[in-house]
Amino acid sequence: MAVTLLGTPSPIHLIGESHTLIFRNLLFRTAGSEQLFQTRTRYLPHVLAQNFCDPAVRAFHQDLLEAFRAEELLRPDLSPAHHSLDGSTISGAWMEKRAVVAPAVVLCIGDLDIHHLLSQFADYDFELPDDPHYGVDRDRRPVAYATIRAQMEKLLSPFTEGLRLLRAFGFTRMMVHCVPPRTPDDAATLRWTKVHKSVRAKLTVIANQFLARECAAISIPFIDVWPELCEDGYLRPEFDLDGTHLTVAAAQVSLDKIVASLRQHTWDAHNVARYQHAATQAPRHAQAVALERPLPGVSIGRLDVPAHTLQSLEASPDSYRAVSELVSRADWVSAPAAGRAALLTAQPSAEQLALAAQLLGQGVGQAVLHGDVDYAMTVSSFRPSRIPAGSAPQVLARAAQSSGVRKAVLRLGGNGVIGFASIAGETVHVMSSEPGALAVYDPAATLCSLDPTLGDISLVEIALMPLATSEPFRVVWSGLHEWPLDPFQYGVAGMTAAPPFDGPQVTVRAMAMA
Repeated sequence: MAVTLLGTPSPIHLIGESHTLIFRNLLFRTAGSEQLFQTRTRYLPHVLAQNFCDPAVRAFHQDLLEAFRAEELLRPDLSPAHHSLDGSTISGAWMEKRAVVAPAVVLCIGDLDIHHLLSQFADYDFELPDDPHYGVDRDRRPVAYATIRAQMEKLLSPFTEGLRLLRAFGFTRMMVHCVPPRTPDDAATLRWTKVHKSVRAKLTVIANQFLARECAAISIPFIDVWPELCEDGYLRPEFDLDGTHLTVAAAQVSLDKIVASLRQHTWDAHNVARYQHAATQAPRHAQAVALERPLPGVSIGRLDVPAHTLQSLEASPDSYRAVSELVSRADWVSAPAAGRAALLTAQPSAEQLALAAQLLGQGVGQAVLHGDVDYAMTVSSFRPSRIPAGSAPQVLARAAQSSGVRKAVLRLGGNGVIGFASIAGETVHVMSSEPGALAVYDPAATLCSLDPTLGDISLVEIALMPLATSEPFRVVWSGLHEWPLDPFQYGVAGMTAAPPFDGPQVTVRAMAMA
């Protein structure tokens, strides 16, 4: 009997209210990609926003914890499963060639709380600010918008506080799905609630506005499908299953946005536990060169090479672009695009990468790269960049966790200012304007700013990760990516390096913790 293997799908966990059910057991891929995804759902009828979490004692609803355990997202001791360094996790990931990363979790919470609030609105109506669609029934008793908003926020706040805790625990690839749009059908509305369709829709708008705002504040993507599924503020009929739930066609819209979010929102999503483990496994690095250290985590030096050698690392002026040719991907970390408004980048040639590997792989280059760590590191991103004179100053993205990773800046030219400051904003070092100046810094403890007021800046942005004993020191062009989510298993298709990669995938065998 012939067997055809289709591949190993990446799971997407949808957990929460009955809106998750339409996603059950879907196997799919998005346009232009060969990557397979599979949905896994957990319907939790008793978990509402208002009982999702008790932040005062950092306790979650028991059904939610049981769902996370059942999906193997939590270990029996309630620690995140992807942080485990035991033998079964380490060996299993290596044998499967599987990256161990935070799970993709989409939470669908909030609609049940709205329904509880709707039961109080049979004879009431209210005016929604900036309302283009719904209007207000003046024959019903009015309620102040501020009162409704305050009540909605009270109901939903335990959920958003729980999100903060989950993200802090290590669930860095978590998303929140919007409460779905409402049907324009009066009869269908009355099957689910006693209020008019417009009141139901307006309350849902208020809930989604609050969820979107809170998600943005804690860097959790909010999956909003209203623009695609609505017409005049109501759900389009072809996406309406039963007056409350969506059709499979609507689920496809959601899934496309979920996958796009997984690729676009990767900052701070790397597996810190695996990076810490990679650092302990990396070869030790002997520090033999005295360096300037203006701040803990910042090391300063200068590549002592002829000017024409450094100039050969610069890209031609017409090759700089605002967007990399490499598309965003879910297995590598990339900084938020909003923080790179005026920063242009270019793809280095093979010769430039080889020269960079020579300059950074020995002498002062190696000493500066390892200025505040005792383990060997390799370059996971070498990105020639330029910010034109007169552009707005830029502060490069700050990481929440930096164990096992570092950032660096190599100055190639220009008269603009490259500065380093403490998290409190106190400037501790202004980089020399001489080409060849090199600074390595801890991206969680230091702010690096680029100010082109006095002139343009030509530089190389560099990202560093632990060097595996089985791999050579490499200099990698990875587009706008910084480092992989898992340092032991990652794809490199489309990337270039010196020395070159052996294939489209890097697999490093980790040692299990005793």
